[in-house]
This record gives sequence, C-alpha cells and structure tokens, in this order.
Amino acid sequence: MNVIRIAAITLREMSRRKLMITAIVLTVAVALATGLGFFALAHHTKGTHGAPITHLQVLAISAVMLTMIAYMFNLIFALGGAFVAAPTLAGDIESGLLLPLATRPVRRWEIVLGKFAGIAILLCVYAFFSGFVEFGIVRVITGYAPPHPAIALTYLCGVGITMLSLTLLLSSRMAAISSGVAAVVLYGVAWIAGIVGDIGATVHNASFADVGTVSELILPSDAFWRSAVYRLEPVSLILGMRGTVPFAVAAPPPPAMVSWAIGWIVVMVALACLSLSTRDL
Repeated sequence: MNVIRIAAITLREMSRRKLMITAIVLTVAVALATGLGFFALAHHTKGTHGAPITHLQVLAISAVMLTMIAYMFNLIFALGGAFVAAPTLAGDIESGLLLPLATRPVRRWEIVLGKFAGIAILLCVYAFFSGFVEFGIVRVITGYAPPHPAIALTYLCGVGITMLSLTLLLSSRMAAISSGVAAVVLYGVAWIAGIVGDIGATVHNASFADVGTVSELILPSDAFWRSAVYRLEPVSLILGMRGTVPFAVAAPPPPAMVSWAIGWIVVMVALACLSLSTRDL
C-alpha cells in the first residue's frame, strides 16, 4: 500500500513541475512538424522526370522515415528515463526530504519501488501518447501504418524503464547530476558497442559481433530498441531494403535476450532497494 502511495506522490510531484504538460506540448509540436514532411511527401514530391511518386513509393518511404522518427523517440525515452529518475531519489536524499519519510513506518524498499512505479507509469503513458499521435498523423496523411505499433511501443517503454532502473541504482549512492550523467554515458557506450556489433555481423567478424552481444548483456536497452523497430518494419523493408536503410533490423533479438533484459531491470531495482536500505541518510 505504501508503494502505491509513494507512486501517486511521485506522479503528483511530476505534475506539479508541469513535466508531462511540457512533454505533451513539445511532442505535438514535433508530430505536426513531421506531419508537414509526410504531407510534402504524399502531395508535392516529384519522382524521376518530374512525375509524381507512386502510392507504393510513398508507403515505402514513410516506413523508412517512421523508423528513423522512432529512433529519435528512443533517444528521448532513454534520456528521459535517466534525467527524470536522477533527482527523484538523489534529490530527496540531498535535500533531506527522504529522512522524515524513512523514519515513519515506511520501508526504504517501498520508497524505491514507489518512485520506480510512478516514473515507469509516466514514461509508458508518454510513450504510448507520443507514439499513437505520430502513427495517427502518418496514417491520415499517407495511409501507412506500421505492422505492430502497440508491441513496438511496449518495447520502447522498456528502453526508458531500463535507464530508469539503472539511474535509480546510481542515484541511491551518487548525487543527482552525477547519476544522470553516468547513466547517459553508459547508454552511449552501449549504443556505440551495438553499432560495432552490427558492423561485425555485416562483415562476418565474430569479435566485433561479440562486442554488441556483450553490450546488450551489460546494458540491454539496445535489445528493447531492436525488438521495437522490428515490429515497426514492414516485410518489404526487412527483405528488400536491408543493408541500405539506416536503423533497419533484419531480425529481433532472441527471446532469451529479451528475458535477460527484463530480469536485468528486476535485478537493478532490487539492488537499488538494497543500496538505499544500507545507506546513512
């Protein structure tokens, strides 16, 4: 019950800071801006010899563009999970707000789980809102819709929750700014390692490919992203444009990797609970 109360308090605090309103306004602005691009694609762009491009070409280009836009939101979810979580726990410790709460009949692990649940709900609501706004605009303008949008957005939620759990663990021992920056740096290293793994798979270099696999085991945010983008790609993109389209994924991570990623999040949250429980406030 305390976990639910703390989650509600966390959501209320985010609302008081107008974080969600700001995110929604900016998301709508970005969606409208991309909508103008899709409108130009569907109605004004000319193909070879000045002839209008066909509807099939519009759908194919829309699939590629939507995948790239999804990558932009992937970065937003990752950075958002880190920087929203960083001050939520560490900030309360630094300001002394956590001390009176911890002296009440509230266990410290309940505080961590409550804050984790509150921010996770916020991230998921934002992910589905932004995703369906973007998908809806593209569908209305071009007629294109990704194959499995809800599943893709669920995996994108995993990206944000992965960074959230890592940042909560770091913020249980580090200052707010330090924990946020450290989480983002680790994410960047894992991202670069994933690119190295892709290069290794393309040129059949086992050592490079192993770098990508190891990075996904250490920080599995990339596994969620690959699972998400695979659900956004039509079959034609996977079969006909593979190797020429940025961010395209030929095959999703194996189920074992996704299970590892989910278990990784559970372990990180458990370690955050343990870390805060053993820390002097």
